[in-house]
Amino acid sequence: MTGTLSFHTINGDKQAFLPLIYEADPDPAMVGRYLDRGTLFVAYCGNEPACAAVVVHISPEECELKALATEERFRRRGIASAMIRHLAETFQGRYASILVGTAEPGVPFYEKSGFVRFRTLKGFFVENYPEPVYDGGFLCRDMICLRKTL
Repeated sequence: MTGTLSFHTINGDKQAFLPLIYEADPDPAMVGRYLDRGTLFVAYCGNEPACAAVVVHISPEECELKALATEERFRRRGIASAMIRHLAETFQGRYASILVGTAEPGVPFYEKSGFVRFRTLKGFFVENYPEPVYDGGFLCRDMICLRKTL
């Protein structure tokens, strides 16, 4: 990693981070459903945005990580894992748990970060996205829902 990693809550122009958010969720309509009501966090490596996460309030007990994406040149450096730790620290005491939904390729990352599977939404990506969604060449069909106790 080059430079210092710092985390910022973005209260202003969230639209500036759309290209990065679309790396995690490629459907502008889907992103539009949660971006404005969510809290956007950006990890900067030096002065460059390296990773973005959007978290929304679900209930007094739960929040949900709707998008987590790292710029390609910053991947495999632990930045997304650091973002998960930052989110856990930020929301500990405010929520009992944080949820995330991902396709099968994302499950090992989240499990390594302390998330546990609790549900599978069969056909979610096929039924809710206008175009096929791929993750590293894998055609996404089912959404795996995971929970991390805070």
